[in-house]
Amino acid sequence: MDTSNYSQDIINKIENLEEYKTESFEITIRLSNELLNVARRRKDKALSSLCNYYIARYYYNLKNCGECVRYLRKSINEADESKSYHEMCRALTLLGSTFLRQGNKTNAMQTLSTVIRIAEENISEHNEFGHILIKAYEDLSDICYTIGNYQEALKYQLAVERFFYLINREAFYPMYYMRHLCSFVRCYVLLGDTTNAGDIITQMDNYAQENKNLNLEPYVSVSHLIWNEFTGEHKWDGRYIEKLRTFFSSREFQGQFILEFFFVLNLLAANDDYVDFFNNLVAKMENFLNYTDIYGFKQELSNIKIDFYGATKNKEMKIKELVRFREYTNAVIQAQNSAMSLLIEVETMNILDYDVRAALEKRAVEDDLTGLPNRRSFNDNADQFFERCSARDLTFGIAMLTIDNVKRINDMYGYTIGDRCLVEVSNVLKRYASEHLFVARYDGAEFVLLLEDFSDDMVIDRLRNINDDVLKAIRIQGLPELTLSQGICIHKPEKLNKIWDYTSCADLALVKAMQAGTGQAVLVHSMAELNNVHSITLNAAGKVFDEDL
Repeated sequence: MDTSNYSQDIINKIENLEEYKTESFEITIRLSNELLNVARRRKDKALSSLCNYYIARYYYNLKNCGECVRYLRKSINEADESKSYHEMCRALTLLGSTFLRQGNKTNAMQTLSTVIRIAEENISEHNEFGHILIKAYEDLSDICYTIGNYQEALKYQLAVERFFYLINREAFYPMYYMRHLCSFVRCYVLLGDTTNAGDIITQMDNYAQENKNLNLEPYVSVSHLIWNEFTGEHKWDGRYIEKLRTFFSSREFQGQFILEFFFVLNLLAANDDYVDFFNNLVAKMENFLNYTDIYGFKQELSNIKIDFYGATKNKEMKIKELVRFREYTNAVIQAQNSAMSLLIEVETMNILDYDVRAALEKRAVEDDLTGLPNRRSFNDNADQFFERCSARDLTFGIAMLTIDNVKRINDMYGYTIGDRCLVEVSNVLKRYASEHLFVARYDGAEFVLLLEDFSDDMVIDRLRNINDDVLKAIRIQGLPELTLSQGICIHKPEKLNKIWDYTSCADLALVKAMQAGTGQAVLVHSMAELNNVHSITLNAAGKVFDEDL
């Protein structure tokens, strides 16, 4: 920010704002209000934007997401009017962090992408954008990691390395740097690159030993535990868990190390030896979240507790926690709707680097978790496929696919792992989408394919390839082994045929396949064939329950 036109008193207050932003909330709000009065008298939008940013930080530190977003809206609009790009990027970065607290990953990604575009355009002239770019790339990488897109997560971490030289003299450098290395380990391990992951862990150990900084411990210990989980060598798990116990037990949780904190909770939830440590961490997190609107964190903590109560066979507590989980999920959806209304305001439309209305349209036809077209999109495309096949006298088919025993996966491994399984299956299905094969998420763990001009053998071959690729993908990612059941209805449209004839028939064929076993497919050409049909095993890990079916 250009301070050449300000008096020394104003400059001192601005510097004090930066100094006290995380240490003294009262000083922050007092100085911000004093400077806001100056900004109004001078009609200084840039200074006003800066003050509203610090007031937003004040509410962010108080864990009041709603008020934080309200002041960020003011800050962003004023920064846009005054062409103050540094203030705009700071406000948008904080907005992205607030969206994440609310469980709104989609809008957080859009906001952080905008930050990166603006900051990259200005970094050559102003080094202060380096800090912003590191934070934005790191947060974007973490989001990609949590939704199972490890390649994108790695790409953003590699982008971060270009800017560390700009902050290597700052006090916060060690924390940023170790967070960066820990993220590298997560990505490389899940992508199967053990060489790079092992080298980085050694680098982290050396750096932590040289710096003697106890605040680096969560990154180091979590990286080792991730490595041990991947290699299956758990001999030293206890050592690193004890280090984490010492670190977290000696301080209140204030929102730092959030990925590491949840990783440890997930790890302990399935380990009977550390029930006390698990309960202690849950209590710290609950104390941090009480009387706040940080519903994204509340939802994730609730999900972990559901897994814990399931593992300890505490049915009563599990039922109570499921009620809370539904409440938090509804609150997350409400926060997402509020975020969209903020982003489509006229004032912000010239800031964001994507077409907001196009984004809204895309969201209406795309599944948030998997990125596949949703059921509404399927309905629209099904009519087009059907009419095209009918006009050209081509075979039209619908294949319904579902993950076998998905409830067991969720109960045993948690909904986070269940979601990752859905994402991996979706990623495989996306590779097979074409002009003549449409793929969508239908409902829950169920997917649907529209097939134009496919013969029976072509359908079975294509589904067999999909099953093989899914099995490879989940093994590479270290996910629970799963199989798919498939129900297919295929024939040339006739005069009285309607699209729901195919969906109903395919759905019943899917039920038949699930009754037959796991990894099974049932292909029929009409309802009449359902009573006398045999299933086909398409997955190498599939099993047949009844050979006579």
